[in-house]
Amino acid sequence: MVRAAILAMTMMTAAMIPQADARDAAATTNLDAYVGKYPFDVVNGHRFLDHPAVKAAIAAAVPDAKQRATIDFSENGLGLPIVRVAGGRILVWGAAWRAEDRYNWAVVIAPDGTRPEVCIYDGVGYGEDFQSSTWLTPGQPGVMKQGSCPSAADAYPPAEIVAG
Repeated sequence: MVRAAILAMTMMTAAMIPQADARDAAATTNLDAYVGKYPFDVVNGHRFLDHPAVKAAIAAAVPDAKQRATIDFSENGLGLPIVRVAGGRILVWGAAWRAEDRYNWAVVIAPDGTRPEVCIYDGVGYGEDFQSSTWLTPGQPGVMKQGSCPSAADAYPPAEIVAG
């Protein structure tokens, strides 16, 4: 009986360690140094999308690996300088080379690596009047918003789609 109780306490303690590590990582993450840099610039040893806190936040918001794989910078990917947006969060934007009006994405994230929003825009076959992007946040279903993904601070937050 005592042995079972000790084993149960040990398992509970072990289960709590990763959560504590995640909180510690968020407490020590500061993505502010990326503001004004391009997403593919290396800051403190990591490109923005390669930073462990950013990778974890994107994975939490976009659980589908195929969708998540589209958020990257290939050798010919486009990117703009990272900017601060409403609420003090950070916006990073990327697009397909020579197809930025057809396919682009954005990540909005707090400087501590929390509160991610990921936008994916795939405008194949749609006219400008019908542009919409998919916005993903952790634990929530995707939401369609008006237009392509924002690339500048004044384009965030995106407009809701209004029927009418």
